[in-house]
Amino acid sequence: MKPVLYPRISLVLISLVLLTFLLGCGSSPPSALSYNFKQGLADVTMRLLPQAPPEKIYPSSSFKIMAELDNQLAYDLTEGTVSIVGLDQQYFQVIPLQQTIPVLLGRSFTAPSGEKTMVEFDGTAQYLIDNAKEYVGNYFLTLRYNSNVDFSDSICINPNLYDVYDAGCKVQPQKSYSGQGAPVAVTKLEEIITPGAAVEFRLTVANRGRGKVNSLTLGAARLGSQEMTCLFGGTAGNSRTITWPKEKQEVPIICRAILKDQSSYTTTIAVDFTYSYERVEQQKLRMVR
Repeated sequence: MKPVLYPRISLVLISLVLLTFLLGCGSSPPSALSYNFKQGLADVTMRLLPQAPPEKIYPSSSFKIMAELDNQLAYDLTEGTVSIVGLDQQYFQVIPLQQTIPVLLGRSFTAPSGEKTMVEFDGTAQYLIDNAKEYVGNYFLTLRYNSNVDFSDSICINPNLYDVYDAGCKVQPQKSYSGQGAPVAVTKLEEIITPGAAVEFRLTVANRGRGKVNSLTLGAARLGSQEMTCLFGGTAGNSRTITWPKEKQEVPIICRAILKDQSSYTTTIAVDFTYSYERVEQQKLRMVR
């Protein structure tokens, strides 16, 4: 009598299924756990929902203005406000004129898509005057918030620029960057070494978003494990907090550190700062008979 082969066949089938699963896992795209959200440019998007407000509003009727905020930054939005500015209350009364958003989470491996929220304003149309058939009222939807930016990179430090026997790393005098996951970004880094003494870094911070920067404050700055001294330079005012200069898209930051090692080595530079940002979008309400 021949032996029964069912158990052996089942074992082979199970092995094939497991192998297929493992191969499939190995070819899957990178997950959010391995993705660097703090790169490139990002912003908070703001849009009005369809029919909120409606295209036509009739006298003595109620309506809603509903705006969706989508935080695509790689950082949390804090102390946010959405305001309605410039609306003629003779024709449209809106309550409240400002809504508060305490925190809106940014993109991270725990929230790869960022966080969204809705703000809602209740409106009442008044009356058309002087036998007018319609009235169009323009207003501004204004978003203000605070957030932060973290900048870091690997660099080469070589205190002995003229030592031909040093076969270590090679200094890059200037590097460029696309952004760190926010509308405010470090876009350029210059490294200037005083041989055997100190190193100076000149960072360029730019507003690359659709709004405006109101203020900028420097936080921690480190060269490896060593603390650096950083200040805003140029016309920005040699301080750690500035009001962003009008008509300027860039401001300089100057960081300095004393060199403790006399041979070349690779290390990291890290600088973070907080900022206050503002976005303004023009909208309109139309009242008809």
